[in-house]
Amino acid sequence: MEYHVELNGKTYNLPARTLEMDDRITMIRDLDRRVKSGEITRREARQEQYSFVTDCTGEPLLPLEQVDVGDLEISVVEIVNAYQRPAAQAKIEKSLESLRDLTERPEFKKMFFALDRINP
Repeated sequence: MEYHVELNGKTYNLPARTLEMDDRITMIRDLDRRVKSGEITRREARQEQYSFVTDCTGEPLLPLEQVDVGDLEISVVEIVNAYQRPAAQAKIEKSLESLRDLTERPEFKKMFFALDRINP
């Protein structure tokens, strides 16, 4: 499967979502908890985010001290979403398919017909 993300008007092809990448995504999503618990500093969390973005995009960023942390956070969120989007969309499509199958049943059609006649 191919993963793509658009950051600052530029599209990047992301690395495959291997077990290693899946572990990194889990670690990235857990950074706030680790900072709050005192396990790591906010600066260490930013370094992890910085490394994640540069590894995923394959492009160097400004030095960490010059990077806008808001932009860095947005990039992290967009990359994680790009990896999770295909599975989420597949789940939604499957749920919609099940719902369509359910509403096509004769008993549901009768119920909708009866409700329509009650509330013209």
